[in-house]
Amino acid sequence: MSAGMYVLGGGGHAKVAVATLQSMGEIVSAIFDDDAAKIGQQLLDINIECATPSSGWWREKGRRAFIAIGNNAIRAELSALDAKWVVAKHTDSAVHASVEVGDGTLICAGVVIQPDTTLGQHTIANTSCSIDHDCKVGDFAHVGPGAVLAGGVHVGASAFIGAGATIMPGVCVGSGAVVGAGAVVTRNVGEGQTVVGVPAKELRHE
Repeated sequence: MSAGMYVLGGGGHAKVAVATLQSMGEIVSAIFDDDAAKIGQQLLDINIECATPSSGWWREKGRRAFIAIGNNAIRAELSALDAKWVVAKHTDSAVHASVEVGDGTLICAGVVIQPDTTLGQHTIANTSCSIDHDCKVGDFAHVGPGAVLAGGVHVGASAFIGAGATIMPGVCVGSGAVVGAGAVVTRNVGEGQTVVGVPAKELRHE
């Protein structure tokens, strides 16, 4: 067992993150959120406290913590806080020993990550996604539940891969791009682009 740690974020994604941390034997002593409606409630029997500068979170610099927020931009913003960011890797995941995992990253139950893959800082490998050999997933990116990254895929920083999407071998998804749920991506996706469908095509807003 480890000393108690903090979790930032008290929404639905936090339930998955806390369950993952608990599977590792971590003790979550408090959850912090800035939503007044959640303060005083409990999440998985852990108290949700107010995330303000007067709270314990800001008083205890360097505390072990985890950002349990699905929004990529908010994770990036909070990562600048003074904390020792924990890697959350569920015991029911299969991650090869050669995989490099950045600080603050979440690897959920059922995830499979194959050799020589790299996950950046504060990335999310969500429930039962599959990331094959030689992939690179950038900082603050999110690979959704059941998504499949074939071998040699590159996913840029803060990109989002929707639930059940498939990225074909060697394809690059640019920083900040969004791949819709269930899409099959057969060609590179540019920075900031949104693609949907089978095969995936750019979604243009008129």
